[in-house]
Amino acid sequence: MPEEKKSIWNIQFGSVTDIDIMLFTKHLAVILKSGLTLVEGLEILSDRANGKFKSVVTTIHDDIKAGESFHGALTKQKKHFTEIYINMVRSGETSGNLEENLQKISKELKKTLDLKKKIRSALIYPSFVFLAVFGLGMSVAIFVLPKILPLFRTLDIDLPATTKGLLWVAEKFENSGTSIFLSMVIGFSLFMWLIRRDFVKPFTHSVYLKIPVVKNIIKNINLERFNYTFGGLLESGLTVDQSLKITAEATDNRVYRKAIQATIPEIESGNSLQSALEKYPDIFPTITTRMVGVGEKTGNLDNTLQYLATFYEEEVDEATKNLSTVIEPILLMVIGIVVGTVAISILGPIYEISGNLG
Repeated sequence: MPEEKKSIWNIQFGSVTDIDIMLFTKHLAVILKSGLTLVEGLEILSDRANGKFKSVVTTIHDDIKAGESFHGALTKQKKHFTEIYINMVRSGETSGNLEENLQKISKELKKTLDLKKKIRSALIYPSFVFLAVFGLGMSVAIFVLPKILPLFRTLDIDLPATTKGLLWVAEKFENSGTSIFLSMVIGFSLFMWLIRRDFVKPFTHSVYLKIPVVKNIIKNINLERFNYTFGGLLESGLTVDQSLKITAEATDNRVYRKAIQATIPEIESGNSLQSALEKYPDIFPTITTRMVGVGEKTGNLDNTLQYLATFYEEEVDEATKNLSTVIEPILLMVIGIVVGTVAISILGPIYEISGNLG
Protein backbone atom coordinates (compact mmCIF):
# COMPACT_ATOMS: atom_id res chain seq x y z
CA MET A 1 0.00 0.00 0.00
CA PRO A 2 1.60 3.29 -1.07
CA GLU A 3 2.44 5.79 1.62
CA GLU A 4 -0.05 8.63 1.84
CA LYS A 5 1.45 11.92 0.71
CA LYS A 6 1.01 14.91 2.96
CA SER A 7 0.15 18.13 1.21
CA ILE A 8 2.10 21.23 2.07
CA TRP A 9 -1.25 23.05 1.98
CA ASN A 10 -2.68 20.95 4.82
CA ILE A 11 -2.85 23.87 7.26
CA GLN A 12 -4.73 23.26 10.54
CA PHE A 13 -6.77 26.13 11.90
CA GLY A 14 -8.26 26.69 15.35
CA SER A 15 -6.76 25.92 18.73
CA VAL A 16 -6.57 22.99 21.14
CA THR A 17 -9.19 23.45 23.87
CA ASP A 18 -9.58 21.93 27.33
CA ILE A 19 -12.60 20.01 26.00
CA ASP A 20 -10.42 18.47 23.27
CA ILE A 21 -7.92 17.23 25.88
CA MET A 22 -10.65 15.95 28.21
CA LEU A 23 -12.50 14.00 25.49
CA PHE A 24 -9.23 12.64 24.10
CA THR A 25 -8.25 11.32 27.54
CA LYS A 26 -11.67 9.87 28.29
CA HIS A 27 -11.97 8.11 24.93
CA LEU A 28 -8.41 6.77 25.07
CA ALA A 29 -9.10 5.24 28.50
CA VAL A 30 -12.22 3.51 27.12
CA ILE A 31 -10.32 2.25 24.07
CA LEU A 32 -7.51 0.79 26.21
CA LYS A 33 -10.09 -0.84 28.49
CA SER A 34 -11.63 -2.54 25.45
CA GLY A 35 -8.32 -4.32 24.78
CA LEU A 36 -6.90 -2.31 21.89
CA THR A 37 -3.27 -1.19 21.96
CA LEU A 38 -2.17 2.39 22.58
CA VAL A 39 -1.08 2.81 18.93
CA GLU A 40 -4.44 1.52 17.68
CA GLY A 41 -6.29 3.81 20.08
CA LEU A 42 -4.34 6.88 19.00
CA GLU A 43 -4.91 6.01 15.34
CA ILE A 44 -8.68 5.88 15.95
CA LEU A 45 -8.65 9.16 17.86
CA SER A 46 -6.49 10.81 15.21
CA ASP A 47 -9.08 9.93 12.56
CA ARG A 48 -11.86 11.38 14.72
CA ALA A 49 -10.04 14.59 15.73
CA ASN A 50 -10.54 17.90 13.95
CA GLY A 51 -8.59 21.09 13.39
CA LYS A 52 -5.26 21.65 15.10
CA PHE A 53 -5.83 18.86 17.63
CA LYS A 54 -5.82 16.30 14.79
CA SER A 55 -2.23 17.29 14.05
CA VAL A 56 -1.31 16.97 17.75
CA VAL A 57 -2.80 13.46 18.10
CA THR A 58 -1.25 12.35 14.80
CA THR A 59 2.18 13.51 15.94
CA ILE A 60 1.83 11.65 19.26
CA HIS A 61 0.73 8.51 17.37
CA ASP A 62 3.70 8.73 14.98
CA ASP A 63 6.18 9.27 17.85
CA ILE A 64 4.91 6.22 19.75
CA LYS A 65 4.87 4.11 16.59
CA ALA A 66 8.52 5.09 16.10
CA GLY A 67 9.40 3.74 19.57
CA GLU A 68 8.81 6.74 21.85
CA SER A 69 7.05 6.22 25.18
CA PHE A 70 3.61 7.77 25.63
CA HIS A 71 4.81 10.24 28.27
CA GLY A 72 7.82 11.06 26.08
CA ALA A 73 5.54 11.88 23.15
CA LEU A 74 3.35 14.01 25.41
CA THR A 75 6.41 15.87 26.71
CA LYS A 76 7.00 17.11 23.17
CA GLN A 77 3.48 18.58 23.32
CA LYS A 78 3.90 20.47 26.62
CA LYS A 79 2.01 23.38 25.15
CA HIS A 80 -1.16 21.28 25.33
CA PHE A 81 -0.50 18.75 28.13
CA THR A 82 0.32 19.80 31.70
CA GLU A 83 3.10 18.46 33.93
CA ILE A 84 0.49 16.61 36.02
CA TYR A 85 -0.94 14.96 32.94
CA ILE A 86 2.48 13.85 31.69
CA ASN A 87 3.65 12.58 35.08
CA MET A 88 0.46 10.63 35.74
CA VAL A 89 0.82 9.01 32.31
CA ARG A 90 4.47 8.21 33.12
CA SER A 91 3.41 6.65 36.43
CA GLY A 92 0.67 4.66 34.67
CA GLU A 93 3.10 3.32 32.10
CA THR A 94 5.59 2.32 34.82
CA SER A 95 3.01 0.62 37.05
CA GLY A 96 0.90 -0.87 34.26
CA ASN A 97 -2.15 1.21 35.29
CA LEU A 98 -2.24 3.58 32.32
CA GLU A 99 -5.94 3.05 31.67
CA GLU A 100 -6.81 3.75 35.31
CA ASN A 101 -4.66 6.87 35.43
CA LEU A 102 -6.20 8.18 32.22
CA GLN A 103 -9.64 7.75 33.78
CA LYS A 104 -8.50 9.78 36.80
CA ILE A 105 -7.10 12.51 34.56
CA SER A 106 -10.32 12.71 32.52
CA LYS A 107 -12.40 13.02 35.70
CA GLU A 108 -10.15 15.80 36.96
CA LEU A 109 -10.35 17.65 33.63
CA LYS A 110 -14.14 17.28 33.68
CA LYS A 111 -14.28 18.76 37.18
CA THR A 112 -12.15 21.70 36.10
CA LEU A 113 -14.38 22.37 33.10
CA ASP A 114 -17.54 22.11 35.21
CA LEU A 115 -16.11 24.53 37.76
CA LYS A 116 -15.29 27.09 35.06
CA LYS A 117 -18.85 26.79 33.69
CA LYS A 118 -20.35 27.29 37.15
CA ILE A 119 -18.28 30.40 37.82
CA ARG A 120 -19.11 31.85 34.40
CA SER A 121 -22.82 31.17 34.93
CA ALA A 122 -22.74 32.76 38.38
CA LEU A 123 -21.09 35.91 36.97
CA ILE A 124 -23.36 36.37 33.94
CA TYR A 125 -26.08 38.35 35.72
CA PRO A 126 -23.76 40.65 37.75
CA SER A 127 -21.65 41.28 34.62
CA PHE A 128 -24.74 42.13 32.58
CA VAL A 129 -26.00 44.57 35.23
CA PHE A 130 -22.57 46.19 35.55
CA LEU A 131 -22.24 46.66 31.78
CA ALA A 132 -25.77 48.05 31.55
CA VAL A 133 -25.11 50.57 34.33
CA PHE A 134 -21.75 51.51 32.83
CA GLY A 135 -23.37 52.07 29.44
CA LEU A 136 -26.14 54.15 31.00
CA GLY A 137 -23.62 56.21 32.94
CA MET A 138 -21.56 56.88 29.82
CA SER A 139 -24.70 57.88 27.92
CA VAL A 140 -25.69 60.34 30.64
CA ALA A 141 -22.16 61.77 30.80
CA ILE A 142 -21.89 62.21 27.02
CA PHE A 143 -25.44 63.18 26.01
CA VAL A 144 -27.38 64.44 29.06
CA LEU A 145 -24.95 66.33 31.30
CA PRO A 146 -23.64 68.63 28.52
CA LYS A 147 -27.27 69.71 27.84
CA ILE A 148 -27.95 70.81 31.43
CA LEU A 149 -24.51 72.36 31.90
CA PRO A 150 -25.57 75.86 30.68
CA LEU A 151 -28.45 75.89 33.19
CA PHE A 152 -26.17 75.40 36.20
CA ARG A 153 -23.75 78.03 34.92
CA THR A 154 -26.54 80.63 35.14
CA LEU A 155 -27.56 79.76 38.71
CA ASP A 156 -26.49 82.46 41.15
CA ILE A 157 -26.18 80.13 44.14
CA ASP A 158 -23.45 78.26 45.98
CA LEU A 159 -23.57 74.80 44.41
CA PRO A 160 -23.04 71.66 46.56
CA ALA A 161 -19.73 69.81 46.22
CA THR A 162 -21.41 66.86 44.44
CA THR A 163 -22.94 69.22 41.86
CA LYS A 164 -19.58 70.93 41.30
CA GLY A 165 -18.01 67.52 40.77
CA LEU A 166 -20.75 66.60 38.31
CA LEU A 167 -20.21 69.87 36.46
CA TRP A 168 -16.51 69.15 36.23
CA VAL A 169 -17.24 65.71 34.74
CA ALA A 170 -19.77 67.24 32.32
CA GLU A 171 -17.28 69.87 31.15
CA LYS A 172 -14.61 67.24 30.56
CA PHE A 173 -16.98 65.06 28.51
CA GLU A 174 -18.30 68.11 26.66
CA ASN A 175 -14.81 69.11 25.59
CA SER A 176 -13.11 65.70 25.24
CA GLY A 177 -15.80 63.02 25.45
CA THR A 178 -14.47 60.86 22.61
CA SER A 179 -10.89 61.03 23.87
CA ILE A 180 -11.96 60.11 27.41
CA PHE A 181 -14.00 57.14 26.18
CA LEU A 182 -11.15 55.86 24.00
CA SER A 183 -8.69 56.36 26.88
CA MET A 184 -10.95 54.31 29.17
CA VAL A 185 -11.16 51.48 26.61
CA ILE A 186 -7.39 51.50 26.03
CA GLY A 187 -6.68 51.76 29.76
CA PHE A 188 -8.98 48.80 30.53
CA SER A 189 -7.36 46.73 27.77
CA LEU A 190 -3.88 47.52 29.08
CA PHE A 191 -4.97 46.67 32.63
CA MET A 192 -6.35 43.28 31.54
CA TRP A 193 -3.12 42.61 29.61
CA LEU A 194 -0.99 43.62 32.60
CA ILE A 195 -2.70 41.42 35.19
CA ARG A 196 -2.05 38.40 32.98
CA ARG A 197 1.73 38.94 33.02
CA ASP A 198 3.74 36.54 35.16
CA PHE A 199 5.68 39.27 36.96
CA VAL A 200 2.41 40.83 38.22
CA LYS A 201 0.66 37.61 39.27
CA PRO A 202 2.30 37.29 42.74
CA PHE A 203 0.79 40.67 43.64
CA THR A 204 -2.62 40.21 42.00
CA HIS A 205 -3.07 36.69 43.37
CA SER A 206 -2.29 37.99 46.86
CA VAL A 207 -4.92 40.71 46.38
CA TYR A 208 -7.52 38.18 45.19
CA LEU A 209 -7.11 36.30 48.48
CA LYS A 210 -8.09 39.45 50.40
CA ILE A 211 -11.19 40.53 48.44
CA PRO A 212 -14.44 40.02 50.39
CA VAL A 213 -16.93 37.49 48.99
CA VAL A 214 -14.55 35.99 46.42
CA LYS A 215 -11.56 35.24 48.68
CA ASN A 216 -13.19 32.16 50.24
CA ILE A 217 -14.13 30.80 46.82
CA ILE A 218 -10.57 31.28 45.56
CA LYS A 219 -9.14 29.59 48.66
CA ASN A 220 -11.51 26.63 48.35
CA ILE A 221 -10.75 26.24 44.63
CA ASN A 222 -7.00 26.17 45.31
CA LEU A 223 -7.40 23.79 48.26
CA GLU A 224 -9.54 21.44 46.15
CA ARG A 225 -6.94 21.54 43.35
CA PHE A 226 -4.06 20.99 45.80
CA ASN A 227 -5.65 18.03 47.59
CA TYR A 228 -6.96 16.34 44.46
CA THR A 229 -3.75 16.77 42.46
CA PHE A 230 -1.41 15.89 45.31
CA GLY A 231 -3.54 12.91 46.35
CA GLY A 232 -3.82 11.65 42.77
CA LEU A 233 -0.06 11.80 42.26
CA LEU A 234 0.58 9.92 45.53
CA GLU A 235 -1.99 7.31 44.57
CA SER A 236 -0.27 6.85 41.20
CA GLY A 237 2.93 5.83 42.99
CA LEU A 238 5.03 9.01 43.18
CA THR A 239 6.81 10.02 46.39
CA VAL A 240 5.66 12.91 48.58
CA ASP A 241 8.40 15.31 47.47
CA GLN A 242 7.97 14.39 43.78
CA SER A 243 4.21 14.91 44.08
CA LEU A 244 4.67 18.26 45.81
CA LYS A 245 7.02 19.50 43.08
CA ILE A 246 4.57 18.61 40.32
CA THR A 247 1.61 20.00 42.30
CA ALA A 248 3.46 23.29 42.83
CA GLU A 249 4.22 23.59 39.11
CA ALA A 250 0.58 22.93 38.27
CA THR A 251 -0.78 25.45 40.81
CA ASP A 252 -1.70 28.69 39.07
CA ASN A 253 -2.13 30.86 42.17
CA ARG A 254 1.33 32.19 42.99
CA VAL A 255 0.67 32.47 46.74
CA TYR A 256 -0.22 28.78 46.98
CA ARG A 257 2.59 27.81 44.61
CA LYS A 258 5.19 29.58 46.76
CA ALA A 259 3.86 27.95 49.93
CA ILE A 260 3.83 24.46 48.37
CA GLN A 261 7.37 24.92 47.06
CA ALA A 262 8.50 25.97 50.54
CA THR A 263 7.22 22.68 52.01
CA ILE A 264 9.49 20.57 49.78
CA PRO A 265 12.77 21.30 51.66
CA GLU A 266 10.89 20.67 54.92
CA ILE A 267 9.84 17.20 53.72
CA GLU A 268 13.30 16.42 52.36
CA SER A 269 14.84 17.34 55.73
CA GLY A 270 12.54 14.90 57.54
CA ASN A 271 9.75 17.18 58.83
CA SER A 272 6.11 16.22 58.50
CA LEU A 273 3.88 17.73 55.85
CA GLN A 274 1.46 18.84 58.57
CA SER A 275 4.09 20.96 60.32
CA ALA A 276 5.20 22.45 56.98
CA LEU A 277 1.65 23.45 56.01
CA GLU A 278 0.89 24.84 59.47
CA LYS A 279 3.33 27.69 58.73
CA TYR A 280 0.72 29.07 56.29
CA PRO A 281 -2.52 29.23 58.32
CA ASP A 282 -4.00 31.95 56.09
CA ILE A 283 -4.18 29.65 53.06
CA PHE A 284 -4.12 26.16 54.64
CA PRO A 285 -6.84 26.07 57.33
CA THR A 286 -6.68 23.92 60.43
CA ILE A 287 -9.04 21.28 59.05
CA THR A 288 -6.61 20.66 56.17
CA THR A 289 -3.42 20.50 58.23
CA ARG A 290 -4.94 18.26 60.92
CA MET A 291 -6.44 15.86 58.38
CA VAL A 292 -3.08 15.73 56.58
CA GLY A 293 -1.44 14.90 59.92
CA VAL A 294 -3.92 12.07 60.48
CA GLY A 295 -3.25 10.74 56.97
CA GLU A 296 0.50 10.79 57.56
CA LYS A 297 0.21 8.91 60.87
CA THR A 298 -2.15 6.25 59.51
CA GLY A 299 -0.34 5.80 56.20
CA ASN A 300 -3.47 6.80 54.22
CA LEU A 301 -2.42 10.27 53.12
CA ASP A 302 -3.62 9.80 49.53
CA ASN A 303 -7.13 8.75 50.67
CA THR A 304 -7.24 11.60 53.18
CA LEU A 305 -6.32 14.10 50.48
CA GLN A 306 -9.03 12.75 48.19
CA TYR A 307 -11.57 13.16 51.01
CA LEU A 308 -10.44 16.76 51.53
CA ALA A 309 -10.66 17.40 47.78
CA THR A 310 -14.27 16.21 47.77
CA PHE A 311 -15.04 18.38 50.82
CA TYR A 312 -13.65 21.53 49.20
CA GLU A 313 -15.30 20.70 45.89
CA GLU A 314 -18.68 20.69 47.65
CA GLU A 315 -17.78 24.01 49.32
CA VAL A 316 -16.97 25.53 45.91
CA ASP A 317 -20.21 24.17 44.42
CA GLU A 318 -22.26 25.72 47.21
CA ALA A 319 -20.41 29.04 46.99
CA THR A 320 -20.79 29.36 43.22
CA LYS A 321 -24.52 28.61 43.48
CA ASN A 322 -24.90 31.49 45.93
CA LEU A 323 -22.45 33.87 44.23
CA SER A 324 -25.10 35.79 42.29
CA THR A 325 -27.26 36.03 45.41
CA VAL A 326 -24.36 37.51 47.38
CA ILE A 327 -23.18 39.92 44.68
CA GLU A 328 -26.65 41.17 43.68
CA PRO A 329 -27.44 43.24 46.81
CA ILE A 330 -23.92 44.73 46.83
CA LEU A 331 -24.27 45.68 43.17
CA LEU A 332 -27.73 47.18 43.73
CA MET A 333 -26.46 49.18 46.71
CA VAL A 334 -23.60 50.64 44.67
CA ILE A 335 -25.97 51.47 41.81
CA GLY A 336 -28.40 53.10 44.25
CA ILE A 337 -25.65 55.27 45.75
CA VAL A 338 -24.44 56.39 42.31
CA VAL A 339 -27.94 57.12 40.98
CA GLY A 340 -28.94 58.87 44.21
CA THR A 341 -25.83 61.06 44.19
CA VAL A 342 -26.41 62.09 40.55
CA ALA A 343 -30.11 62.80 41.20
CA ILE A 344 -29.40 64.94 44.28
CA SER A 345 -26.60 66.77 42.47
CA ILE A 346 -28.93 67.71 39.61
CA LEU A 347 -32.25 68.25 41.40
CA GLY A 348 -30.93 69.86 44.60
CA PRO A 349 -29.92 73.22 43.07
CA ILE A 350 -33.12 73.30 40.96
CA TYR A 351 -35.30 72.88 44.07
CA GLU A 352 -33.29 75.52 45.85
CA ILE A 353 -33.88 78.05 43.04
CA SER A 354 -37.59 77.13 42.96
CA GLY A 355 -37.85 77.72 46.70
CA ASN A 356 -36.19 81.10 46.45
CA LEU A 357 -38.49 82.13 43.62
CA GLY A 358 -41.51 81.02 45.65
